[in-house]
Amino acid sequence: MLLLVLLASMVDVVHVEGDHTSYLVLAPHPTPGFVHGGGEEGAWRRAHPGAPEPWWLRGRYWVLLEVTDG
Repeated sequence: MLLLVLLASMVDVVHVEGDHTSYLVLAPHPTPGFVHGGGEEGAWRRAHPGAPEPWWLRGRYWVLLEVTDG
């Protein structure tokens, strides 16, 4: 049961910056949020100058499902 809860807390939605593609992914670790990214290209970097990139910008996830808006 604990393993199931752990895996469920690692399933997230990633919206790629500057693209109309979203992914249902398995994150590299449990995350408190569910939806990550989105907006125009470089939006996160401009809003957080000097901060290390989060896992969803580095591509550190396994894609479970791809969804496009088109």
